[in-house]
Amino acid sequence: MWYTNINFPQKNTRSEEKRLSNKSKKTEQKEPNFLYEKLKEYCSSDAYPFHMPGHKRNKTLIKELLGGVYGDGMPYQIDITEIDGFDNLHHAEEILLEGQKRAADLYGAEESFYLINGSTCGILASVFACTTQKGKILMARNCHKAVYHAAELRELETVYLYPQLFSNGDTIWQGTAQINGPIAPEDVGKALKRNPGIEAVVITSPTYDGVVSDVKRIAEIAHNYKIPLIVDEAHGAHFGFHPYFPENSLKQGADLVIHSLHKTLPSLTQTALLHRGEKSRINSERVRKYLDVFETSSPSYVFIAGIDQCIRLIKEQGAELFDLYTRRIQRFREETAHLAHIHLLPDRGKIQDSRECDSGTDDKNKRVVVDPGKLVIAADSLSGQELAEILRREYHLEVEMAAAGYVIALTSLADTEEGFLRLKNALIHIDKMISTTYVERQRKAPTETYYDGQAQQTVPTENRFDRDTKQVMTIAKAAESNMWTVDLADSAGQVCGEYIYLYPPGIPLAVPGEQITEKLIAHIQDMQRKGLEIQGLRDYTGKKVDVCRKV
Repeated sequence: MWYTNINFPQKNTRSEEKRLSNKSKKTEQKEPNFLYEKLKEYCSSDAYPFHMPGHKRNKTLIKELLGGVYGDGMPYQIDITEIDGFDNLHHAEEILLEGQKRAADLYGAEESFYLINGSTCGILASVFACTTQKGKILMARNCHKAVYHAAELRELETVYLYPQLFSNGDTIWQGTAQINGPIAPEDVGKALKRNPGIEAVVITSPTYDGVVSDVKRIAEIAHNYKIPLIVDEAHGAHFGFHPYFPENSLKQGADLVIHSLHKTLPSLTQTALLHRGEKSRINSERVRKYLDVFETSSPSYVFIAGIDQCIRLIKEQGAELFDLYTRRIQRFREETAHLAHIHLLPDRGKIQDSRECDSGTDDKNKRVVVDPGKLVIAADSLSGQELAEILRREYHLEVEMAAAGYVIALTSLADTEEGFLRLKNALIHIDKMISTTYVERQRKAPTETYYDGQAQQTVPTENRFDRDTKQVMTIAKAAESNMWTVDLADSAGQVCGEYIYLYPPGIPLAVPGEQITEKLIAHIQDMQRKGLEIQGLRDYTGKKVDVCRKV
């Protein structure tokens, strides 16, 4: 890695050597490892989390949030089951029903449901509630893998919506660090017109990178066809609580909305909410039916209490906390805006690859909203993995994700002044350390050119979807087909039998039933060379893939 030539201060050489030495000794002695002890050790270090969960291990806030019941140890004392006086999540009538009503009131929902299995549970239940077995669904191609799993289990025929490309005129966001943009409402209308029989529309907004779609227009279009809209708003649980952030999808007409509280709010990992909109086309009983299927039958009261306290905190102190949080983000963005070689994705941008609208007008100048709390950061001549490693090694800052061309630092209202200051100072220092020599030799990510609509677009492989991929069979049929294993490098023309995706964020590059192309193979191999984590393949080496036998 080139950055080893940069004169970064070696802050912890001795401690690092000691750590490695101790690790070696432990390995030799084969001492048992216990997760709780390892977690305690890590949490006592100065490592700062710019990643989920949203409580950020903020001891002061957690103590206030939980009333100190956790103390310094595991919360065994409040880990109970459905005993008398504590209600039942699968048949909530008392205290749990009361808590869910508070959540609904806070978000503006007709009703809200606690999710102890994370947003995945809510996505599965929502797709099942809105569709019939072997029905048809219109879904964004950049949906989380949970939507694909729902389509597989439901044996659905899938029709895909492809995201536009975000641009703000900065060459780095048009080239080496390009990200997926929103779903165009016009594309939703066209797809519904061309594909009769669609039972539901599913989109992700905001995306993992924070890009927000025009949910209001998409909902209106779907409802004109008498079709419900499901919005995976997992990364937008904080939306609507301050004017600085976008409005939540419930207020914009979505029928079912899923929020991961733990991603951007002070709540425990695995806690989430499923909301049914005030004018939802999906009745409550269908939602409840499938929540009973996908929700654990032994819900953790620790998790439930965490959800309840999170809602309570936002309801009682949200205005003050979000005011402070907003000021910190704004100040951070202002103080890093002058950097020459560090680039933050702005909270506004333009659609790069416009499409012809149904009305015959052009959307190319439409402004795109981005969650300002998502700090998407790119650096000249540094890959995302290199930047993440520098932040981790030299500054003890752990980012949410390292992509090929950028990193994501996830923030929340639990982030401290110190945390923002440490990240700002780290970026300022890295900016100074990047030499002109390396800037002139700016890294170029592999790109491909395709024709889409009126113009050619240069699309980096990282966030590229092959719009010409052929669906040979449904996901369910492919998953149940007889398989054989071939070398990935020689698999072009075969029908994929596995999911292949980058994690995070868990968006499939290929799904069962799609024909494997040379472009896809090159894409996967490129990502592997860049050190990105490819998951889904049964072969953990990433060299082989299961394909469907010819039918």
